[in-house]
Amino acid sequence: METILDRVEIGIEKYNWIMKRVHETDVSSDVEFQRTFNGFYRMRQRPTSFYASYYTYLEKNKNNQDLSFEDTVTYLYQETGSIHASFSSKLLATVNPNMPIWDKFVLQNLGLRTPYSYEKDRLQKTIQLYQKICDWYKTDEAIKKLAVFNQQFPGTNITDVKKIDFILWSTR
Repeated sequence: METILDRVEIGIEKYNWIMKRVHETDVSSDVEFQRTFNGFYRMRQRPTSFYASYYTYLEKNKNNQDLSFEDTVTYLYQETGSIHASFSSKLLATVNPNMPIWDKFVLQNLGLRTPYSYEKDRLQKTIQLYQKICDWYKTDEAIKKLAVFNQQFPGTNITDVKKIDFILWSTR
C-alpha cells in the first residue's frame, strides 16, 4: 500500500525532472514534457486548443519572474472562456517555485472552497482566494508542515513552498 512518504518521494523525482526540463526545451512542442507535466499535475481530458494555449503561454513566460497568478488565470480565461485556477497556479509555480499550487487537496486541507460558477465577480474572487492560499503559507501551521517535511526528507533541493505543497497535496 502506497504511503504519503512514497507519494512524496515519487512526486519529488517527477517535479525535479519537470523543473529541469522546462528550461532545456521548448515546452510548447515537447510532447514528453507535456505528457509528464499533464500526468504530474493531473491535467487530463482538455481540448487540444487548451493545451496549445497553455504550453505556448508557459514557453513564452517560463523565465518571467514577474508573472502573476492574476496574469495567468486572466490569460487562460480569455483564451478558453473558463477559469482554470488550479492549472494557472501550476503554470505559475513552474515559472516561480516560490508560488504555491492550488488544487482540491490544498483547498480541502486549508478549509477553503472555489467560488461557485454563479457567483458575481468569480474571476476576481478566484484571484483573491489564491492570495489567501499564498498568505496561509506564512502561518505557523505552514511552518510546522515544513518542519515535518524537512524531518522526513532532508536534503531535497526544492523551495520551502514546494515542500509545503507536497505535504498538502499528499494529504488526502
